[in-house]
Amino acid sequence: MSDRPLQIGSKGAYIVRILMVGDSACGKTSLVLRFDQNCFSTKFVTTIGVDYRDKVVKVEGVDMRVQLWDTAGQERFRSLTSNFFGRADGFVLTYDITNRTSFENVMGWMRDINSRAPPDVEIILCANKTDVEDDERVVNREEGEALAEEFGVVYFECSAKNGDNVNDMFMNLATSIKHRRLTHNNQPSDSTVAGGERRENGDASSPGVFGFKLSPMQKHPSDDTGTSSEFTTSALDRCCG
Repeated sequence: MSDRPLQIGSKGAYIVRILMVGDSACGKTSLVLRFDQNCFSTKFVTTIGVDYRDKVVKVEGVDMRVQLWDTAGQERFRSLTSNFFGRADGFVLTYDITNRTSFENVMGWMRDINSRAPPDVEIILCANKTDVEDDERVVNREEGEALAEEFGVVYFECSAKNGDNVNDMFMNLATSIKHRRLTHNNQPSDSTVAGGERRENGDASSPGVFGFKLSPMQKHPSDDTGTSSEFTTSALDRCCG
């Protein structure tokens, strides 16, 4: 299957859609805010459904409009956020290094990406909140790097609070998308996920190229459907078209 061509917006910039996924309270919104406005807020506000920001950046001389879709981590928004997976170009899969449960749930989030997203997406595993004291950290760097290696994705440790590696992470993802979808004309670059060979049948119980397998009994925070918000595609079409 060939990689999808990047769309060009009305102002001539290539459109790159990046989804922030991961458990609630991992700092996804703060990462987006740091990249977009280079600021940090101590006021915690839970994302309801999906929030949106965009920023035009220059990647190797090419203008790219990076659309940042900040998805809610709560299970009740599963049917809403999953509608955005199919149009994504990249994912920032985030966990909180002070919250082991958020790290353990990465497996389930990756399963969702593997089964619902296009096979040519780029993925970064982001360990957030590296500004904390050493005794507050419960997931060490070696664990994060090992999981990223197992998935075959790029690993970044970031702090939305002080800005460490945030810009580098988003620019790395945008560059990988450009290399895969534009520069190399459908030829994957060395830094890309082997998404082109990822299965397309949505069978999340088989290993796939990520090298992981979830038992049918292994749960993920989005597995409980709960009460979901009604979703229409009009907003997505307006922003992404």
